[in-house]
Amino acid sequence: MGGKYRSLEERLRLYEEVMRLREQGLGYKRIAKTIEEKYGVSLNPGMICKWVNGRDHPLGRCNKLVKGPGLAYVVGAWLGDGTLDEDNNSYMYRIQLFCKDYDFAEEWGRCLAEALGRSRPYMPKWDDKYKRWVVKGSSILLCNLLKKGREDPWTLMPYLEKYPAEACRGFFDAEGSVNRYRIGASNTNPDIIDMFENLLEKLDINCRTHRCRQKETFISPRTGKLYRRSSRFVIHLAIYGEENILRFAERVGFTIARKQMELMKLVRKYRKS
Repeated sequence: MGGKYRSLEERLRLYEEVMRLREQGLGYKRIAKTIEEKYGVSLNPGMICKWVNGRDHPLGRCNKLVKGPGLAYVVGAWLGDGTLDEDNNSYMYRIQLFCKDYDFAEEWGRCLAEALGRSRPYMPKWDDKYKRWVVKGSSILLCNLLKKGREDPWTLMPYLEKYPAEACRGFFDAEGSVNRYRIGASNTNPDIIDMFENLLEKLDINCRTHRCRQKETFISPRTGKLYRRSSRFVIHLAIYGEENILRFAERVGFTIARKQMELMKLVRKYRKS
């Protein structure tokens, strides 16, 4: 990429524009011409070819995003339990998950590595301060994607809708529960609940949603401190009925062993009857 040195953000924007133009059916030379006319940047058609075919990336080895079931699981779980830790000055773009179940943290670390094209999984570490397992990985691509998703969860749908089972399993691992008659999940963002209701429908699993007022303050299990809630309401998603529960068990399920055991108890109840 000729001319002055360009920031990570600029290179990423050019890459995304190249991929968008390629999806529209433009050839490499036409893409190069369009980029030069729009941004005043000269790109070699041969380099564009490498970008499109995945043989090279403008951010080098530090970033790669693989669309697939691993990414769908990572995003689904992150929408429940994930955070971002960014520092533009040190070029740190960290995606994090805190949870109390090691098997959940281990699976999220495996899927995060898959989503970022790594051969070795990210391993959970125990955080003494928060009394939780934590998994961390760095990627400006995924960090930017999740930042947009935090503002508008529906922007993440293209990464989830082809893999609804994995996306839902990630979300229910983070937010889900099982009792003696239903499977449920909760979130304060109605768009997130609507999106997973849509994903469950793709698996032929019907559910209901309802909104409940919650207390204005809560004590964080991580810090033990009292916080004021950002939302007055929490939205519950609930799966009832034999067919829907059996489909969930067959097509989604839980990675977390203790939740999967509760699900199997509910399944046995319906199969006996």
